[in-house]
Amino acid sequence: MEIVLNKEDFSNGIKIVEKITSQKAIQPILSNILIETVTSDRIKFCATDLNLAINYKTSAEVIKEGSITLSAKKISEIVSKLSSTEVTLKTSEETDNIKIKSGKTEFDMIGLSASEFPKVLDDTDTPETKTIILNKNEFSKAIKQVIFAVSQQETQAVLTGVCFNIENNILELAATDGNRLTRIQKEIDTTVDELINFIVPAKTLAEVQRISSIIEDENITLKIQKNKILFEFENLAFQSRLIDGIYPKYQQLIPNASEKKIVIDRAELINSIERVSIMVNDRTNVVRFNFSAGQLEIMADTPEAGRSKDYIDIQYEFDDMLTAFNYKYVLDGLKNMDSKNVEIEISDVLAASIFKPQDDKNNYICLIMPVKVQ
Repeated sequence: MEIVLNKEDFSNGIKIVEKITSQKAIQPILSNILIETVTSDRIKFCATDLNLAINYKTSAEVIKEGSITLSAKKISEIVSKLSSTEVTLKTSEETDNIKIKSGKTEFDMIGLSASEFPKVLDDTDTPETKTIILNKNEFSKAIKQVIFAVSQQETQAVLTGVCFNIENNILELAATDGNRLTRIQKEIDTTVDELINFIVPAKTLAEVQRISSIIEDENITLKIQKNKILFEFENLAFQSRLIDGIYPKYQQLIPNASEKKIVIDRAELINSIERVSIMVNDRTNVVRFNFSAGQLEIMADTPEAGRSKDYIDIQYEFDDMLTAFNYKYVLDGLKNMDSKNVEIEISDVLAASIFKPQDDKNNYICLIMPVKVQ
């Protein structure tokens, strides 16, 4: 193989795929990136950890066809230090070595044969393939608004992912760790004939967000099959296994609209909670909310450190009500809303409470279970 390419294209290709490599894998090949010619003016970069796989194509002058795999860590370090804008890669005829030249700089690097690289990514459609086209930025934002609520406990595999429900022209994403729940519903241009339901690992969606921030395409295509999902851009394909299992019926956890609605300036509430949380008990993270007509009192205390208290104006006209929450859960939800005001629905001090942007069109909610007030 012999190719010539722009340093920026080379660097972008490595940057996009390198995080999918496995640095602690038993198989050394999984720590490598596959570089392979595609046409006379295109090459592709590939990486996989066997659960995730990625292909990215970019422009290059292909003098001689071929392929090789190189250590992701080393090739990333090399390309970051090159000073010239043009890079030449040429493999040895007899070995899996490669010469990398850029200006007056040369590297001789030992690679592994491309024949050892696992063929994991398969973008072939089947009769069962369901295809959905989404706006990339809107999809990335929807992921951001729900992903923080996934469980960090690997013992509950289905809760470590985000549940997708696609029916008619509505895409619904939901995540829960048992203490809180996030859900968003969005209208999409694609209409499906029957309900599509699947669970995508949070790690996968975090990578989709990262890739989306680099790729300039306007849309992203989702191709769903029995046990895997493919995210496609014009020059990139990213594949992941789906989580096998049945997601909890989270719709049953969402209470009916409560008559007790509180409207608060979102930024003021965030600032107030952050001030008060300085004195929070680090073991429980509990902050108390005391609602009264027109005013919210927020309190925290720690026996060893002291106590804090703050007041903010609110729209509330019902009986006084004292409840408490893990303040980190509340902040996570508030910081993923972009409305000026937030609406809180509380039916009972120990019932699930709903935090949502006021006048939201996407039915975005953050449900938080309260903590019993001591």
